[in-house]
Amino acid sequence: MNPSSGPTTSNGTATATVVADAGVRVRPPVVDACSLVYDDAGWRVYLNRLGENAPEYLDVFSASFCRYFGASHTAYRDALALRRQDAVDVLLPPGRPPFDLAAHLADRERQGVTREFAMGSPERLPDGRTVNEWLLETVRGVTDRVQVWAGLSLRDPAGALRELERSAAAGARGLCVIPFLDGTDPADPRFSPVWDAAAAAGLPVWLHTGHHFARSHPSGLGSWRTVEALAGRHRELLLVAGHAGWPDVQEMLLTAARHPGVFLEFSSHRPRHMPKPGSGWEPLLHHARGMARDRVLFGTSTWVNPGPTGSLADELAALALPAEVVTAWLSGNAEALAARAAGTRAG
Repeated sequence: MNPSSGPTTSNGTATATVVADAGVRVRPPVVDACSLVYDDAGWRVYLNRLGENAPEYLDVFSASFCRYFGASHTAYRDALALRRQDAVDVLLPPGRPPFDLAAHLADRERQGVTREFAMGSPERLPDGRTVNEWLLETVRGVTDRVQVWAGLSLRDPAGALRELERSAAAGARGLCVIPFLDGTDPADPRFSPVWDAAAAAGLPVWLHTGHHFARSHPSGLGSWRTVEALAGRHRELLLVAGHAGWPDVQEMLLTAARHPGVFLEFSSHRPRHMPKPGSGWEPLLHHARGMARDRVLFGTSTWVNPGPTGSLADELAALALPAEVVTAWLSGNAEALAARAAGTRAG
């Protein structure tokens, strides 16, 4: 276990940050509220979906992809200039070791991660299964550690509803929607049956919010206004604003203050940069002891800031925040959200 990770209570929730006997600050456990758990076939689907719908991501985040997959940045850039698929082949060459769930879980334990919300996708793998199906089958025996949030595409409202129902029956514990990949507005009334079904099934929805790089789609897809409209119309729906609506963090935080089912999750952004003037995160830190205390979740997005999850958690713990806020943001709020959703399903 990473020496900077802390203990958990008997019910799995995080304890407060404490100081060990040797005077070393002990970090609470971590729940990663935005994790990607794929084998190479799943990563190919993920990268191809980005390439087809938002090719700018393969360019803007080229260095991050190469660091995560251990690939040559020069070779990747050269390949991307010629053909997108060649660039994907640089990241995922033949002969890579197969995905090893036990090794993944061991690494999570070393990083102090006690649970993760793994984001799925409705895209098809070469064997005909969806990524959602593969993920649900792969982690079936470790759902206390890995909870699947099934990915939906809103391009087909009826199809999204069917995928929700199939995934829920197979054990999904949440949903994931990325509006800029679909080019659709989640607040469109056509999707109301999907959100009503999610609320009734106790499935929280992780929604990509805030800035995106897809030039072919408006920047307003998934804004704080989207969250405000959904939360106001579907009062029982649990919503996680992925990336916290950055750069409109204050507006998203005020939306959460108005709606008790709205949470902010700040994956893709490093905690160490949050206190810097102009970062856009000033409202979150300013209200950390107040309205943000119980509404913020820690997430990584896995590849965006490649490196140990524990290091990102340590960056959060190093901020000038009370110990109880650090604990809440690293795991307590995510555990409370999961318990709240489970209570709805049980009811």
